[in-house]
Amino acid sequence: MLIVLEGIDGSGKTTVARLVADALAPGGTAPAGKKHIGAADPATEARAAVLRDLIWSSPEEQGDTYGAAHWILLIASWYAGLARLRPGLADPDAESLTVMDGWYYRNIAKTLVREPLDAGWVASLFAPVPEPALTVLLDVDPDVAWSRRDTFKETELGRWDGYTGPARESFRGYQSVVRRELLRMAAERDWLVLTPHPNDPPARTAAAVVAAVAAVAAVRALRRTP
Repeated sequence: MLIVLEGIDGSGKTTVARLVADALAPGGTAPAGKKHIGAADPATEARAAVLRDLIWSSPEEQGDTYGAAHWILLIASWYAGLARLRPGLADPDAESLTVMDGWYYRNIAKTLVREPLDAGWVASLFAPVPEPALTVLLDVDPDVAWSRRDTFKETELGRWDGYTGPARESFRGYQSVVRRELLRMAAERDWLVLTPHPNDPPARTAAAVVAAVAAVAAVRALRRTP
């Protein structure tokens, strides 16, 4: 079963996902994250490494030379391959549980912010990728997210999207529009939206996610009962 934590950069996805995974799969038994394809032959791993580097290792100072359409096509290729190579991610009857700190949704949001592409076309690129059993949006104000980290990447500051002012102001402006897109997607896709208080410890947010996962698992168990 696949559980996904979404949110803007700095919203706490990684921290909460780790706590949720520890609670649901003690001892670190949850499978690896979205950049890992699992067991594969050397040729497949070599191809995956090339695509992985194109997406996540390109120098950010070069900017988005090829444009948003090129970038989202690479992302869609990665996730389509991941769904094929790790079919257990979307299998509701699989014994394994995966908690991801982000899926492809934020990539869609950032693409639509970057260029006026057709939202339906962008979403259709991910048709081969199954939906998670539960997606939780951590709806965090950009000012709160800014205060949680010491540094942000150029893309997180919106430098590829025309934001050129002081770092904090750029981050606030850019992440605000990404947040708006994620909230739109949450409404369309029926995600669980959590809005943690700025002073709430991550453990409290993680506990709410664990409770939601238990509810989803209970519903699925009832559906499988003869």
